[in-house]
Amino acid sequence: MARMETSSIIAARDRLGVRPGLLYIDGAWLDGGEGRYDQIHPAINEVVTSFIEAGRSGVDAAVAAARRAFDAGPWPHMAARERKRILQPIVEAIYAAEDEIAELQTLDNGMPITFSKGGRVSGRVAADMFDHYAGWIDKITGETFPQYTGTTNLHYLTFREPIGVVAAITPWNGPVLTFAMKVAPALACGNTIVLKPSELAGLAIAKLADILARSDLPPGVFNLVTGGPATGEALSTHPGVDKVSFTGSPLVGEKIMSTAGSNMKRLTLELGGKSAALVFPDTRDVRVAARNLMGLCSTFLSGQVCSTPTRALVHRSILDEFVHHAAEQVREVRLGDPFDPATTSAPIISKRQLERVLGYIDIGRWEGARLVFGGDRPGGDLADGNWVNPALFVDVDNNMRIAREEIFGPVLCVIPFEEEADAIRIANDSDYGLSGGIYTTDLTRAFRVAKAMRTGSVGVNGYSVMPNSPAGGIKRSGLGREGGWATIEEFTEVKTVMLNLDA
Repeated sequence: MARMETSSIIAARDRLGVRPGLLYIDGAWLDGGEGRYDQIHPAINEVVTSFIEAGRSGVDAAVAAARRAFDAGPWPHMAARERKRILQPIVEAIYAAEDEIAELQTLDNGMPITFSKGGRVSGRVAADMFDHYAGWIDKITGETFPQYTGTTNLHYLTFREPIGVVAAITPWNGPVLTFAMKVAPALACGNTIVLKPSELAGLAIAKLADILARSDLPPGVFNLVTGGPATGEALSTHPGVDKVSFTGSPLVGEKIMSTAGSNMKRLTLELGGKSAALVFPDTRDVRVAARNLMGLCSTFLSGQVCSTPTRALVHRSILDEFVHHAAEQVREVRLGDPFDPATTSAPIISKRQLERVLGYIDIGRWEGARLVFGGDRPGGDLADGNWVNPALFVDVDNNMRIAREEIFGPVLCVIPFEEEADAIRIANDSDYGLSGGIYTTDLTRAFRVAKAMRTGSVGVNGYSVMPNSPAGGIKRSGLGREGGWATIEEFTEVKTVMLNLDA
């Protein structure tokens, strides 16, 4: 595996003119809060900038602003045409700034610039999200119902109304995409928002917040607070919040769910995954399947994506061929300067997560799985960063911890199977259910297995998320869906109106 020298991230920071972060509350950028914290770049572990710890006081101010904007402001009651008129220029502004947004995202989390500019988490896709939901504004309709009985002249119809104040909490690994997935539909439906980005990645979201701040959104409709777990807890438990939309770890999601009942908050939780991809012997090309699955773990964010299929269930007859091609794919991985277009893979986000990944690799060996390659740390110019060489385990049993627990790193576990029913059983034997994959040329098998897999979404011979299609998990992977009309349902309440025409 060739490696490239890691350039200083500070040069990119200075070129982009990065400044210490501020809060955006009630239409104004504010300093203050409860201190500051540093954002560290994972490629070299150097400070990029600092952000404000909003704390409870900052959250109180932001929620109060959002509450006023919803209860007394024009946004929830605005005519569809007017709300659409305000959101449409935001779409164009994000398109215009997509290169800067991409560079800031790479400065946030070390995502290789080619993915940040052109992948499914780019500024262009975020703009597409806003465009998609701006188009829904004048199409959010209710229903009318046929008269159920002739003994009364009551007629029934429904309206979809905004929920209220939304707390949106985004992760570090796809800040640009998840910002758009939460903010665009919430605004389209007439809600007001307080958004908190991950404390590990706030730069790209600060830029997106600035685009919204320069728009014609009324004050208080969109608010930005920054901070760590204490600020996130203050926001998710705030009595003035009507809905929490959270993407992150299952442990935090479970905590949010346990406290949401205090005022019956609505929830959308997109949590972890331990997704399985099933590779059948009739797949069109074992090489393609192996390279795809190993590539999802070894390139882009180096397996730090909750939907990544980190369990490869491979038919025993093609197991050796699969492993061979997976090893060939890893030879093309390039670690190094994330702003170099030749770099393929991101560092692990933090020193703490690096130790976690390395710990799981040790656990895998101890459990009896065979490490075919990788799992060590590169030295030289990369020694100061959070880098791990992509790893592949074989001889994995589904009861091993490396097959059951989310590692969130560049580790692929290969589990053999003999029969289709066995593959389905292994895939479903998991606490998670976020995504999955099937590699086969048999269309009947594809439908049969996809329906049998207990997961929120399944890709047949490929997997991707689009603005107009829903995605989300079951079991420990979360609640609700993001994407398409399903998100409109998540950000609205149904009101039934009964009309007595005899009155």
